[in-house]
Amino acid sequence: MKVTGQQPPRTSELTTGKAREAEGKAERMRTAAKEGAAPASNRMSLTLSRIREAIRNTPDVRADRVESVRERIRSGEYKVDAERLAQNIMTESLHEDLEKP
Repeated sequence: MKVTGQQPPRTSELTTGKAREAEGKAERMRTAAKEGAAPASNRMSLTLSRIREAIRNTPDVRADRVESVRERIRSGEYKVDAERLAQNIMTESLHEDLEKP
């Protein structure tokens, strides 16, 4: 008897066909491994690596937005809503206090 680390199918699996499904899945994985396809965990890792790389390549400052605000300030079109600014400062302060241990 060869030890493979796999458990024999349960009786309930034999009657419902789950054993056949499991064997089909195992066979597809073996075929994919032979053909050089990356397993799902490797594909996920590659996807996460691409996401991290995209984040690293994204600038922290949006130059287009900064330039737009500069132009509005120069032209006198940029107005600050003091009430809204004060409210946002207070809200941020409260959130920071709640996050402290």
